[in-house]
Amino acid sequence: MANTWRGYSMGHNPTSGVLSVERRKELYAIASKYDIIIVEDDPYWYLQYPSAVVAEAKSRGLEPAKSSGYPFLDSLTPSFLSVDTEGRVIRLDTFSKTIAPGCRLGWITAQPAIIERLLRITEVTTQQPSGFVQSTVAELIMGEQPAAARSAFAALTSRQKQTFEGWKMDGWVRWLEGLRGVYERRMNRMCTILDEGSIQLKQSTPRSADDADWGVVSKTKLYEFDWPRGGMFIWLKLRLETHPLWQATGGQKVPLLDGESLSTALMFLATKKPYRVLVSPGLIFSATPAIRAERGWAYFRICFAAETEENIDLCSQKLADAIQKFWRIKKVEEVEDLLGDFVPPQDDEVFGNLGTFMGC
Repeated sequence: MANTWRGYSMGHNPTSGVLSVERRKELYAIASKYDIIIVEDDPYWYLQYPSAVVAEAKSRGLEPAKSSGYPFLDSLTPSFLSVDTEGRVIRLDTFSKTIAPGCRLGWITAQPAIIERLLRITEVTTQQPSGFVQSTVAELIMGEQPAAARSAFAALTSRQKQTFEGWKMDGWVRWLEGLRGVYERRMNRMCTILDEGSIQLKQSTPRSADDADWGVVSKTKLYEFDWPRGGMFIWLKLRLETHPLWQATGGQKVPLLDGESLSTALMFLATKKPYRVLVSPGLIFSATPAIRAERGWAYFRICFAAETEENIDLCSQKLADAIQKFWRIKKVEEVEDLLGDFVPPQDDEVFGNLGTFMGC
């Protein structure tokens, strides 16, 4: 019996990474060798951001990648289906990320034998998604229906016809292109602002009047991230080891200011005035307790899809300002005040509930 591997290959949550074609081929070869079924869960397939490559290079003074000469091919990374020669890929798609999150409607692409088994399982379990949602989405995408429906449609007035014409496939593709463009603009604007705020400058104080005209300016890297190639999130890595209170001895409530306590304090600072921004702590995405303890605290997931385009600049700047402010804290008491009576939960479910209101 075949084993199963399930993974996000486009716009991974929370990292927004996109699996390259080369890596897909390597994974497929391993799956073939050990008889593993690949379940490709791809809700963010249409939300790939080719401009992130160019914009990131421009923002950071890097050389842009060479184009193949075909803009469309440059902008899309193919599915695992493109390398599936043995029928071992089960691909999951959804309308939830492109029409409405509440529609809960999608489709599965796989070899006929697998689809037949899935159909039988569905018949004795969920049966089908919401009929109302199915008819609404079908009307949007398919437009005109079979002969009987077309006859009824012909009898409608011009105004009524405009109401029921639907997107059809061309309209659906235009909608997807426009949707990707909206998210791509938000992503580029947020990443640009976060890039600008990622370094803190400090100037040394002159030791004497003779040195008044001189000073040493130091740069401290506060965080780093990769510009998303797809999805809805920025995976921010905090450089907490550069914080002035890193590993400082605390009080009774917080004996040691380690990575988890500093990360949590920063998260709470960002929720206070004048910042009022929410991030999802990397702790809730840690696959194991060991990962959570070793490095889960070093990350924040930031969602750029949930905020309106008009507010992206302001929210991004507020987050950058909150991080800059946190690195200027030099008293242990201030960090302890931010933490208050907070006790880090040890249960995974509690961690999950902690993050449900943060981001998207």
